Parts: sequence; structure tokens; C-alpha cells
Amino acid sequence: MKISRRNFLLGLGATGVVAGGASVLVPMMQREGTLVNTKSRALHVEGTTGPLPKESDVVIIGAGIQGIMTAINLAERGLSVTICDKGEVAGEMSGRAYSQIISYKTDEHIFPLHHYGKKIWRGMNEKIGADTSYRTHGRVEAIANEQELAVVEEWIKLNSTNPGFDTPLKTRIIKGEELAARLPNAQSKWTVAGFEEDAGSVDPETGVPMLARYAMQQLGVKIFTNCAVRGIETAGGKISDVVTEKGAIKTSSVVLAGGIWTRLFMGNMGVDIPTLNIYLSQQRVTGVPGVPKGNVHLPNGIHFREQADGTYAVAPRIFTSSVIKDSFILGPSFMHLLGGGDLPLEFKLGPDLWNSFTTPTSWRNDEVTPFEEYRVAMATPNNEHLDLVFNRMKAEFPAFKDSKVVERWGAAINLTADHLPIISEVPQYPGLFINTATGWGMTEGPASGEITADLVMGKTPIIDATPYSMKRFG
Repeated sequence: MKISRRNFLLGLGATGVVAGGASVLVPMMQREGTLVNTKSRALHVEGTTGPLPKESDVVIIGAGIQGIMTAINLAERGLSVTICDKGEVAGEMSGRAYSQIISYKTDEHIFPLHHYGKKIWRGMNEKIGADTSYRTHGRVEAIANEQELAVVEEWIKLNSTNPGFDTPLKTRIIKGEELAARLPNAQSKWTVAGFEEDAGSVDPETGVPMLARYAMQQLGVKIFTNCAVRGIETAGGKISDVVTEKGAIKTSSVVLAGGIWTRLFMGNMGVDIPTLNIYLSQQRVTGVPGVPKGNVHLPNGIHFREQADGTYAVAPRIFTSSVIKDSFILGPSFMHLLGGGDLPLEFKLGPDLWNSFTTPTSWRNDEVTPFEEYRVAMATPNNEHLDLVFNRMKAEFPAFKDSKVVERWGAAINLTADHLPIISEVPQYPGLFINTATGWGMTEGPASGEITADLVMGKTPIIDATPYSMKRFG
């Protein structure tokens, strides 16, 4: 994704916002979106029962898409793998993602992750012998003006030459009858669009749980749910044990795939992970006859994705930054990303600010941690945003007027200031690896899991991991 499409990120001039007075504070207080304990919306996976193993070749912290795909790659290479999650498999972001599988307009460092990730997803159902809900059904993104058209044409030209992985780029410009067929009964006069023929879709409530079952049943991966990791111990400068609320596991390699909790976990170990959390909202609505199929993105703020069961996932793509302690600490690093773009950012001032000062940031391995307080935690949905995009859909495609809301949910992602994920060994702790900080987890997960497995095993990754290294933070 190009940096211009990341302008919704934070900058977090929180001090300036707060200083703006009542005219700014009142709307900020009224906005929806607060981190709370909630229920998983993902298909339930019964975790491994019985006592923890005394030892494991690798222990993975987190049972989302990054953790599960890393485990699959390691187990397929013959290593014993244990996953510990404080809550449920895919209980947080991996069960709430928008989950379009695309590479459209991504930049040079993100494109390989997405292009390879798409290839892996296309073979996933056959590989695991089960239906993850993945479907290849294309994605159309209408182009608003000539300037944007030139950008898309240049991107296609650049990435068509050698996209890699023995897989051609299948993105092209469409117009006329082909575009009209992709956007039936659209009220706006769209004349040109980018069409990603091999774009896909995964229903988040199904995808990762099915992968987790495959990992457990066919590869022998142990997944302990409701088993928070409190810390990591070392001996002689090397990783020696992972300490959980249920006991310790001896290991020499650990992968932290903790999503929005990564910064807090590593902070207790004295390592700064410069990520900030962003809230977003999603909903699922019923399918109706006469509406577009596949994935659709329109410049007038309409974004939806057809699910395997015929319902539609709808993403307002309006993001909320909750003002917290980290807003003041990390704000300057993110400042350059402010300034317009097609992904709006709103600020929220509320309970999260107080909670960020009262949540413990350090603890001993024999103490109860915040991870045991927040088993499954996500942001509450912003119904104003969800109503807005659904009304836009109905206006653009009148057939959606007969569609009904099935469910709504909030979500949260952790992002870096340079918009790149972190896939890296931790320099201060040899044997500890991080796989986190992506706004495109479902697309990138298969590739990032393979890269992480390569790093753990000391192999040269299939994709150069240098851009994702922690060393870039200095």
C-alpha cells in the first residue's frame, strides 16, 4: 500500500488536539470506539487439553493469522511447536479483519508479501483438505480522475515486468461494458477502473480457525487457549523458558505474534516496539439480487466484499485514534503521516486515556498480567461510521435498500510509522522473533509466517526481510 494511502495514520498531535478547547473536546468525547473485553466472533477451536509440554522447539505467542501460519511452516519442517494464546484462536483482529486478499497499488516492500500471499491462499483449501472460505473472485476499484489513472497504469507497468513467484500480475484497466458488468446498476458514471483478476476473499470468522484445526490435527501443533504468556526467561544470554500463567515451557526459540499487545509485552522486557493502535469498525449485511459480486472499492467511500455465504462484509475505512499515553510518547514519529488521503482519521478522547495510565507496564513472571485481564479485547464499533457507509451503498446501488445488517463489530490494528510490518529477530534477545504490525494481516499472514519460520531456522527467507527488521528503528 502506498504511503499516501496510509495518511490515516497518526502523527498524533494529541497535545495540540487536547489544547484545542471545548469545540474540539466535545466531539472527541462523543465518538464511539473504546477498547473493551468482548467475545470472539470466530469459529470456536477447542484448544489442546492437559498439561503444558515440558519443552518445545518453538513457542509461539498468539493464535491469530501470523501465529498460526508461522506454526504451520515450522511444523511442516519437522519442529515441535506450541502456541499459547491469552484468549481464543482468532479471537481478536484475525477474526474481525476486512480480509480482502489483494496486492493492488502496494509499494515495493509490501507487494512481495501480498503477491506471494495471494498465491498461497489460492492453494490453501486443497493443501489443508478443508474449506477456509477463501474464494478468488476479483476486485474492482473505480478510478476517480486522470491523475489517479496515470498512477495505476505506472504501477501495473512496473509490477508486470517481474512480479516473482512464477506468478504473473493479473491486474489491468477495465472500461465500458466490462466495468458496467462489474458494477451493475451503479448510480455514479464510473468510466474506468483497476481490476485485480486474482484478488480473493477470506471470511475472518472461518479462515484462521480452519488453519488452526489443520495445524493441530494434521501437524501436531499444540494450541493452548486461555493461557497467557507472562514473560520470557534467559540463561547464559539465550532464550531458555516461556513462562505462562499455567507454567513454564523450555525452549530456545520464541515467536511473538501478539498484535496490538506486542508493544506492551516487549516493553516489560525493556524493548521499545514503536507501534500505535488504530480502531476501525466493520459490519456484515445480507446479500440481495442485482448487486456487484466480489470485492468493490469506490472513491466515494464505498468498500465491500462478498463472503462465501453470500453476505457482504462492509468496511467504512474511517479510522479512530484513541488518545492514550503512547500518543504523546510516539506522536512525533508518526507526524509525517498526517494530512488527508482517502482513509480519514478521527481522534477519540475517552476511557482509553485513563486506562493507558493505569494499565501496568511492568510485572514479574509470577504476577498476573494485563493479558489475563483482557482475554479477548477489541474496540467497540462506531455505528455512525457503519450507518454512513451502508447508506452510501444503498444510494449507489439501490438494490442494497433491501439488505439488512446481520452483525457489527469493532476492531483494532497496530501499525508502524513507516507502514511496514515487523518480521524480525529481536537484537537484544537472540532466539526471540516478532511477527506483527500489519494492516493487511490476512493477505500478508501466509508470507510473513513463512519468512518468520525461515528466520527461526536460520535460512535465507524467500522474501528479503531486511525492510521489516527491527534494526530500522535504530
